[in-house]
Amino acid sequence: MSHPDKNTLDRILIAAESLFAEHGYDGTTLRQITQRAEVNLAAVNYHHGDKESLYLEILRRRIQPINQTRLVWLDEAEKQAGDQPVPLALLMEILAGPLFQLYAESDKNGRYGARLIGRALVEPLPFMETFLAGEFQPWLARFGQALRRHASALTPEDFLWRFSFVIGALQHTLATLHRMKGLTRGICRDNDHAAALPRFVQFATGIFGSRP
Repeated sequence: MSHPDKNTLDRILIAAESLFAEHGYDGTTLRQITQRAEVNLAAVNYHHGDKESLYLEILRRRIQPINQTRLVWLDEAEKQAGDQPVPLALLMEILAGPLFQLYAESDKNGRYGARLIGRALVEPLPFMETFLAGEFQPWLARFGQALRRHASALTPEDFLWRFSFVIGALQHTLATLHRMKGLTRGICRDNDHAAALPRFVQFATGIFGSRP
């Protein structure tokens, strides 16, 4: 059996990402993926082994660059801030901005990627627990330390509740941004990341800018 070339692998990843984003993990079959990618099952099995491994690989390819961008932005923001806390609104832009940037891609692949991340976090699967902890805990710990400087008056419990609410709102937005027009009866537009980002920053800033 010949090894699948890069073009074949790219087609598999693109097809699988769009299907997982549209139908979820349980609602997508390897047969659907091979049909959309126009490849045979052997090509999928050779590179990824099974559906679970393919799903994690797609998420890893999306999440790792996003978290790396967040860390680079946070490093630069802390350098600019010096001894002062990074401005709260800027922290929220660092949290959400790299995710919403996926919607700025010229094709639909970025939208599918953002939607899949949101869906994967809102609907976590048992086999993802270790993966998600490894990808997000280091970043969230670092971000939480920067955010805590704006909320020193909060008890640890109150701080973590508010942090959880903000993260939950971001995940929900990613999972539903593609159908906002229907959810709001036409008031909001679908995939309107340009409108969503500043509103998210305003919302999240308000949560941590309010008194205990």
